[in-house]
Amino acid sequence: MAGRFLRDNAFLVGAVSLPLVVVGVFLLLTAIPKWTVPPPQYDLLLHTTDYNGQDARITVQLFVRDEALQATLRPVLKDMHPPRVRLWRFDHGTLSAREIPVDLPAQIVDGEPPRTLVVEALRGRRIVTDTKAPDGYELRTRTHGGPGLIGDLFGMGRYDQSSVIVNRGRIIPIGVPTPNQYQTPGFLGWLLDRGER
Repeated sequence: MAGRFLRDNAFLVGAVSLPLVVVGVFLLLTAIPKWTVPPPQYDLLLHTTDYNGQDARITVQLFVRDEALQATLRPVLKDMHPPRVRLWRFDHGTLSAREIPVDLPAQIVDGEPPRTLVVEALRGRRIVTDTKAPDGYELRTRTHGGPGLIGDLFGMGRYDQSSVIVNRGRIIPIGVPTPNQYQTPGFLGWLLDRGER
């Protein structure tokens, strides 16, 4: 009875089973990198900026020089409201980001030249600025559009960016809170131990 039903309705069976097979293949292809590509082995350093409404007395620029994280401090010009710089460490073990407190002077005397300091929280740690980590992961920004053409026509559009680290098809999202949806975290480098290459 079942054989006759399948034979009589082969087109219907094919129309139902073919999309299910295609979906199954795509699900399998997206799961394979999670099974075959090892998880990240290095922490990632990122920075964001936000306006917190307080009058800052210095501007801060974070950068890596000689494999050490440094900050250049400059006095604020009159009527200038610089953003607050925040430092983040994406932990490869927990796959989560946490803020690293940056202990810097609260102000610089007007007219004083820019001052460059090593960030104490990461003193002695080696930071490499290669776009790819030694394990093959690299930081990428993914953009997500809105609900499509119909949504754009009726004003339901939205725009979203997210940061991820990617290696041979394995994608790991980075959950660094940003002050608005249009800002992505800035890349500073990969955190290595002193002896690693």
